[in-house]
Amino acid sequence: MVVKKCVAVIASAAVLSLVVPAFGQAESTPKVEVNGTIVETDARLIDDRIYVPLRAVSEMLGAEVNWNSDTNTASVTLNHFDNVIPSLLKKVSPCVVGIIGNWKTKNGDSYSSRYQEEIIHGTGVIIEQDGKILTNAHVVSEMETIVVVLSDGSGYQANLLSIDEESDLALIKIDRTGLPVAELANEEDVVIGQYVVAIGTPISFSLRNSASIGIISGVNRSINSSYRLIQTDAAINPGNSGGPLINLDGKVVGINSSKFMGTGIEGMGFSIPLNTINYVLDHFKKYGRVMRPYLGTEFQEGWAARIGLPSDEGLEIISVKENSAADQAGLKEGDILISINDCKVHSIVDFNEEMKKYVPNNNVNIKFERDGVIQNISVVLTSK
Repeated sequence: MVVKKCVAVIASAAVLSLVVPAFGQAESTPKVEVNGTIVETDARLIDDRIYVPLRAVSEMLGAEVNWNSDTNTASVTLNHFDNVIPSLLKKVSPCVVGIIGNWKTKNGDSYSSRYQEEIIHGTGVIIEQDGKILTNAHVVSEMETIVVVLSDGSGYQANLLSIDEESDLALIKIDRTGLPVAELANEEDVVIGQYVVAIGTPISFSLRNSASIGIISGVNRSINSSYRLIQTDAAINPGNSGGPLINLDGKVVGINSSKFMGTGIEGMGFSIPLNTINYVLDHFKKYGRVMRPYLGTEFQEGWAARIGLPSDEGLEIISVKENSAADQAGLKEGDILISINDCKVHSIVDFNEEMKKYVPNNNVNIKFERDGVIQNISVVLTSK
């Protein structure tokens, strides 16, 4: 089994149910459940029938309700995939671009000597009208010439503005204005079980703006990554890297980056979530790069964390770099890191996620265990 960087519609009917609890007394206020969720509305029991506002139940079922006062008519539209997906793709596809280029020449090689196999491609998503495009770092880091092809087939050479290989995100720009822009979703709206669509350029550049549908299987996955990832079973193939993972509102919930590959493995794709996207874009805007703080330690996770089980163990320090922030604060090999500013860390990903909150020269309080004794120290973080 390998984790593969991805350079290079199954529609199911929702099960709808309306459950009304039994009532001991006629005057009791009825409670209405839709798919197991209580509807916060004013339900009435009249002549053994339950009456609820139309909008309350309809919207819980994913339908859109509109009122036309001129005709005195309420219209209910159930958002089946047959209706949602075509309009969603029409809205978002113009914001998705193909990215193609040749490998940077090395050791005097020329493109002509390395032939067409050395052309690589991926995907990007337009995030600003002035031509700024978000993609994966691994898509463009080795490109000698970056060419962006818009959904209408027009091509533009792009410049690399900022890149951060640790998060696997990069920002490029083309000389074009008035472009359609993809909208980012709210972080709190990304939940397990949510339907999503991946758009990108899989396998061949001729397959630009291909789409696949699936669900979010997990939102806190860690697979050979410094930060947490979204797991989805939407098909992600080589060339999809850098393309958006969007919800059924047409908003970006992640940037597709990698997948598990191997015999018998299917539907194991991973996307960079909004928390990391917003963090990196904020640093790109402020500093031109990610100003990542540095403690100067190497850690070893506990057994449970290493195999993916929930863990309450801290991180063992196995190395402290000389003259680093950790060294100057007195941390030593064998110390067990418990928390940073009262935020407990049980895995290296936990540590990296917490460090997003800080920049070099920030002061943090570190709780650690040494020889069975819990201690606290203040550490001024540095940069690498």
